[in-house]
Amino acid sequence: MSERITWLNDLIRLEILLWERVDARLRAAHDLPLARFQTLHALADGPLRVGDLAQRMSITVGGASKVTDRMVTLGLLAREPDPTDRRASRVTLTAAGRSALDAATGTYAACLAEIVDPALPAADRQRMHELVRRLLTALDGG
Repeated sequence: MSERITWLNDLIRLEILLWERVDARLRAAHDLPLARFQTLHALADGPLRVGDLAQRMSITVGGASKVTDRMVTLGLLAREPDPTDRRASRVTLTAAGRSALDAATGTYAACLAEIVDPALPAADRQRMHELVRRLLTALDGG
């Protein structure tokens, strides 16, 4: 029992440390907090309804709506009518949002590489990713 508690606590600590370091780098290099980067990244493949954005980011619909509103105000996102449901809208990247995402993606990847690559060889990183994806799939479909 104690081993499982320690394991989860270690995972939580790891997530917090990774978040803090990547967030600090993105803020310093691009004035873009990690939460905003994640929102931009979630929309990289095209517009989403707020509910779908929330699901993709594993946050509440209210949280997704608030972050969307803030990022619309900043000019990074826009709301557009949903062509399949006139009562709904979709969230999409603006040109400024796409530019911010493109600029910050390299910084994000470089920061993670600096942190993870010295500690884990490529095969271990791949195996770790496979195990995390398996757990995510078991918990919520991936």
